[in-house]
Amino acid sequence: MKALLAGLPVALALLAAGATAHAEPLLQHALERGSLNICTADEFPPFKRYDKDGQASGLIQDLILDLHQRLAAQVGQPLKLQLVQVTPLNRLLFLNQGRCELLVTSLLDTPTRRREVDFVSPGYYSSAATVFAPRSTRIDSWEALHGKTLCAPLTSVWVRPYEARYGIEFVSFGGLPEMRKALLDGRCLGALGDDVLYRSLAQEPGWQDFEVKLPGQDPAPWGIALRKEQPALRDAVAAIVRDWHASGRIVALEQHYHLPPNPWVAEQHAHYAQPQPASQP
Repeated sequence: MKALLAGLPVALALLAAGATAHAEPLLQHALERGSLNICTADEFPPFKRYDKDGQASGLIQDLILDLHQRLAAQVGQPLKLQLVQVTPLNRLLFLNQGRCELLVTSLLDTPTRRREVDFVSPGYYSSAATVFAPRSTRIDSWEALHGKTLCAPLTSVWVRPYEARYGIEFVSFGGLPEMRKALLDGRCLGALGDDVLYRSLAQEPGWQDFEVKLPGQDPAPWGIALRKEQPALRDAVAAIVRDWHASGRIVALEQHYHLPPNPWVAEQHAHYAQPQPASQP
């Protein structure tokens, strides 16, 4: 673990060096205002949920809190955590406008999105495409969905490929609440989305009559996103994510929130828990 974090103080020292000509404006702005702004969104429980007082908890929320604490400790200056609520439609826009330093959601790291923003590598979780529908609805294969209508997020990276590949028709929604209501109202046969999120949703009150219908395909990691041309911030956060994997923190959070083990997370833990080769000068 010490080896994994060895480069973190150096990277973050660069971030804190606001007086230099090479200071990165976004983090310097965070230091000047005294707050680290992180864009976040509503997620399916238990990745994020709210209690009666509006307090958030869940796997993603816990990782955000840990990320904030580590960055604040390393820059050596108190930084208040400011959460900026985003939707699938405005999350990349808000990030590129500088409303937040980092975007931490269930955002898939894809080549298309990498043209707009940078992603921290490695990712911190992973999911694949599946279909969520009533238990009474028979769906045996992706091919059986030809000509059928599914609900989907407007920003889903799977909609266009699956229109072409399987002939599926889609009704798109800008937010998760609207899509969930449409599914409950029977306005679509089922919903296209992340397998791990829908397996979790099936355990929630009101969704016991729904299930994941198909094995996941086209998997991709969930990545922490940031604006381009911020290598020091990207590398500093990457060191933290590697430590989450190496220490088993994400595995422990899965157990805490009663999530089934994610095979990709288990692979990352096994990889980063091993001694890493020293970098060449």
